[in-house]
Amino acid sequence: MTDNTLQKQLYGVAIFEEEIVLSDFSDNAERRYTISPEQLMGFFKAEITFHPFPGLIWMKSSGDSETFLLTLQAGPRTILYKRGGKKKKTETIPLRLPSLAVKAAITGPERKITSIEIWGFAGRSLQADTILYELPLPNLTGSSMCLGSTERAHGRDVKAAVETTIFDTPFNQHNHIVGLEGLPFHDYAKKYKGGCPFRTLKKLGLGRQLLEGRI
Repeated sequence: MTDNTLQKQLYGVAIFEEEIVLSDFSDNAERRYTISPEQLMGFFKAEITFHPFPGLIWMKSSGDSETFLLTLQAGPRTILYKRGGKKKKTETIPLRLPSLAVKAAITGPERKITSIEIWGFAGRSLQADTILYELPLPNLTGSSMCLGSTERAHGRDVKAAVETTIFDTPFNQHNHIVGLEGLPFHDYAKKYKGGCPFRTLKKLGLGRQLLEGRI
């Protein structure tokens, strides 16, 4: 009700067990149509322009949140690592990481990254039979990255935001035991001279689970 005046109903939707009925009152006479779930979604859907980008595997949208699965190329990375103790200093540790699969959730009007899952894999592209590995990085539990109080990157450039969130923020000693041998991150990086051989990493699953959106 607006300004004490009844609003005119334009449309109505009735959802039954086996059909959906759309009622149209816009022409001063009721007309009814049986519609499909896809047509109902199109009726309420707002116009969205989506721009694919290199490395994107899939993107899902639900309400005010979006989830992206993307890959990042293998290569050298500089890991910012904040060690504990009396002298809490941030070190830069070079590490040659394999190809990465990253699942990132972005929510809200400010498009902030609210969660990140990350896996390592061999090769350039993610395939159904690709083995997924736990990366030898601090702040990871399986594939889940602890964001803590990190100033989470956001914006329209999803790939840049993901890389900034992962690599431009110092990792700390929280959950710093990595690899099959259970070494502290600093010792692992030193032992393997900045590499991360797959034989030293835990297996977490197969690529088909990501490609089908099951993990």
